[in-house]
Amino acid sequence: MVMMSVLILPSLSYAATYYVGDTYGWSYNIDLDSWAADKTFYVNDVLVFAYDNTYHNVVSVDANGYNTCSANSNYGVFTSGNDEITLTSAGTWYFICSYHCDFANQKMAVTVYSP
Repeated sequence: MVMMSVLILPSLSYAATYYVGDTYGWSYNIDLDSWAADKTFYVNDVLVFAYDNTYHNVVSVDANGYNTCSANSNYGVFTSGNDEITLTSAGTWYFICSYHCDFANQKMAVTVYSP
């Protein structure tokens, strides 16, 4: 039984928390795709979107919504200014600000891996 526990423990993963855009936050003042590119995201990691909700929001979209800056999505709209989104499945996740995606390129795609 002890040996089984030892074999199982290494497969457990711990979720990481990422503050999107670091000190810039969720903003068009930073290339968010570049920010995400040097990170490896896993299932159960958490993205924290910090922003002024007077001017921004976070909309989870599909690839088409990301490419066309279309917020017509059933995935979710977040408006608190301090949104925590848990990455619950592997694949590519897409986020846009419906106010600034078109003209300021405020959007981000992250690839999520299984642990």
